[in-house]
Amino acid sequence: MPRTSLPICQTPHRLLLVDDDALIRETLGEFLQSEGFQVVPAFNGENAEALLQEAKPPFDLVMPGKTGMDVLRTALQINPSCTVLVVSGFGSVREANEAMDLGAYGMVNKPFHLDQLRNILRRLMERVALLEERDRLRAEVAALQGRVELLEATKGRMEMLAQRFSPAPENRDGFLEGLERLADLRTRGLLSDAEYEAAKRGHLAKWRE
Repeated sequence: MPRTSLPICQTPHRLLLVDDDALIRETLGEFLQSEGFQVVPAFNGENAEALLQEAKPPFDLVMPGKTGMDVLRTALQINPSCTVLVVSGFGSVREANEAMDLGAYGMVNKPFHLDQLRNILRRLMERVALLEERDRLRAEVAALQGRVELLEATKGRMEMLAQRFSPAPENRDGFLEGLERLADLRTRGLLSDAEYEAAKRGHLAKWRE
């Protein structure tokens, strides 16, 4: 079967590989590195949880053993967007359901079939890419919302300034006085140049009515 290439990332994803078998850690770690991951090994659950707590930024990929439910919980508690793939030597429907209920992406069984594992990793990387795109879009939406709120607040302030410094039409003698008051506020630093120009336009528009 031809090799299935994984998507190429500009920055390799850091993957925490947890297994108490040194040979598995070494061979699987080398395979994952050849597929473009930056692999950090852990020899048991406690070691893995310590690495998860210390990681900055947090791991976004974790592969714990079948007894690594505590690792799974810790990984998702630290980073809810973390993708966890449980590795089991004795896969069962009960274990798979338990892992999925806790938030795991899925389970892969030993012994590994490399092409099958590559396909799983491809789907895993597609999920990671979607989560990253979701988080990026959320950040952009939040930034845009902040800009909209700022613009609305500025618009409201300009309208209030225009009303405050534009006398009623019947009091035409106050026109120049209003302009002078706006200029004075700008001179004292209470109005920016942009705010001054906007307020002046509103003032002029009032007198043209």
